[in-house]
Amino acid sequence: MVKAHLVNHTHWDREWYFTTMDAQVLSEQVFTEILDELEKNHEANFCLDGQTSIVDDYVEIHPEAVKRIQKLVSEKRLFVGPWYTQTDALNPDAESIIRNLVIGIKETQEKYGNPMMVGYLPDTFGFNAQLPTLLNEVGIDNFIFWRGINFDKITDSVYFNWKGLANKKVVAIDFPFGYFTGKISPDDQKHLKEMVTKRLDPAIKFEAEHGNHNDVLIPSGMDQLNIVKNIFKTVKKINEISANQIVIDTYPNFVKLLKGKQNELPDYQVEIRLPTYARVHRTIGAVRYKLKKESFLLEQKILRRVEPLVVIGKKAGINIGNGILIKLWKKLLEYQAHDSMGGSVTDNVVVDILHRYKEANEIADGIENMIEKKIAESLKLTSKQIILFNTDPHEFKGRKSFTLLTNY
Repeated sequence: MVKAHLVNHTHWDREWYFTTMDAQVLSEQVFTEILDELEKNHEANFCLDGQTSIVDDYVEIHPEAVKRIQKLVSEKRLFVGPWYTQTDALNPDAESIIRNLVIGIKETQEKYGNPMMVGYLPDTFGFNAQLPTLLNEVGIDNFIFWRGINFDKITDSVYFNWKGLANKKVVAIDFPFGYFTGKISPDDQKHLKEMVTKRLDPAIKFEAEHGNHNDVLIPSGMDQLNIVKNIFKTVKKINEISANQIVIDTYPNFVKLLKGKQNELPDYQVEIRLPTYARVHRTIGAVRYKLKKESFLLEQKILRRVEPLVVIGKKAGINIGNGILIKLWKKLLEYQAHDSMGGSVTDNVVVDILHRYKEANEIADGIENMIEKKIAESLKLTSKQIILFNTDPHEFKGRKSFTLLTNY
């Protein structure tokens, strides 16, 4: 008999065909019910989609919930982080992916407790080949995903060792049928036998046979779906119907279980973006190109100009606080979530994204102008002198053009 480890979760898009404000209104009800159910049912646990930003959005309107969240996180029954936003893994700069994790991990630690140290990207549209290396950079040695796998061309196992540069690897865990494989909605509860025999048991069989596994991971959730109330009662009924053993578990626990069998797993290297079992939406690389271009330009402005200038300024006694830099990064990372970066959003959402870019560029330009002005003042430059900054980590050879404004 196969043991299926069921994890209750919600997949929460901050914006999609709805805006961030729309999602925040919905979270006001859904997240409150999640906290209420966890406090009422001490055997239950829940994953809040692996991203801290959605918790921040909720706490903004429910500041009194912070202590409740902290308690549930400390009890390892509510799982938050490690991402700030659930990133696209193909279009952003590698450094943006790192910063997404660093900000998510650090802010979860500061606000809510220990983050879920799981490389959890259940709905991202394909993955670059060096993601294992990037995850290892922040201390994450595992990866849970859905889209992009092909069991004929990549590996015949739903669980495998995925290798990146410098032989860095993660234990990779695939959801071959998506993060809604074990979904238990109110309608599913009314038709439980059909749900088990037609969806759950066939999925468990598939996962067990692809790699010869006696333990398989079954995610139980859906987009913007609430927590399953009295989940143990429902699971008990499922066990009366299923040909398998269903147990309530968590993502970290299953990762720990699988790592104990890591040497038995096959190895795979190179990217994951084949549309065999799920769409990876390859055409979104060209959708809403202007937004992607703005993202790239803002990344380069931060990485090649703003942050090097902050270091130069610090050497000159000009200190720019981390708070304003983190706010700048957050404006960018909010767009780099998988739906937003993919461009699979409505025109109404695009208005919000462009406004965030406007705000981010104002912050970036403001930091640049402040440092440059203060350095120029400290050097006592005359009206006939010009200061040029080389913020790249190598010597510049060539020409620079500039615009000169005069009183004449």
